[in-house]
Amino acid sequence: SRVHLTDRGILRPGMMADVTVFDPAAIRDVATFDDPNRYSIGIKHVFVNGKPVVANGAITGQKPGRPLRGPGYRG
Repeated sequence: SRVHLTDRGILRPGMMADVTVFDPAAIRDVATFDDPNRYSIGIKHVFVNGKPVVANGAITGQKPGRPLRGPGYRG
């Protein structure tokens, strides 16, 4: 409600769901300054708008989201 996105922020049918499922004991950042584009280890699943973009640790290729830009965006 703070940023006026009324269809987000709650896990409920009909809402837009962005959820990351991870194992807190296994999560680890492996990116370095020399190789900054490496994905973290331990991320099992990521859902954007309810669609899987990471499944069992592998990127699915789906791109169901879109950028949400606030009033300060200067693109």
